[in-house]
Amino acid sequence: MQKNIIFLILTLIVSNPVLASDTGKKLFNKLCVRCHAAQGMPTEAPPIFAVISHVKGTYPDREGFVNRIVDWVDEPKESESLMRGAIRRFGLMPKLNYSEEEVRMVAEYLYDRKTQLPAWYKKHYKEKHGHEPK
Repeated sequence: MQKNIIFLILTLIVSNPVLASDTGKKLFNKLCVRCHAAQGMPTEAPPIFAVISHVKGTYPDREGFVNRIVDWVDEPKESESLMRGAIRRFGLMPKLNYSEEEVRMVAEYLYDRKTQLPAWYKKHYKEKHGHEPK
């Protein structure tokens, strides 16, 4: 019975884009922001705007972006990293035991949100990659 109620709630949330976005934002703030700062300089992990920039650069469509985030959070592998410099600086992200549904809602929120790249990050990216971030 409890599983049916949870499934019904998740179905209602996912079927309503406004609720899904709001839930994704709340989940991001609950699960991710402690390490992936939304603003400022990174301390424990690459800032979320850098993650979004790198993943969208390789997976520009929403479905590919979301699936990449879901797969990465499920099992981070250094050999599949899009941010090798971040691994050198912060280490490999640990495997987290978040549900696929939670991660999917976070990834959808991240893809859909408007991301402003700070000037210092654009300069850093250009120095490391030879071009502006996408």
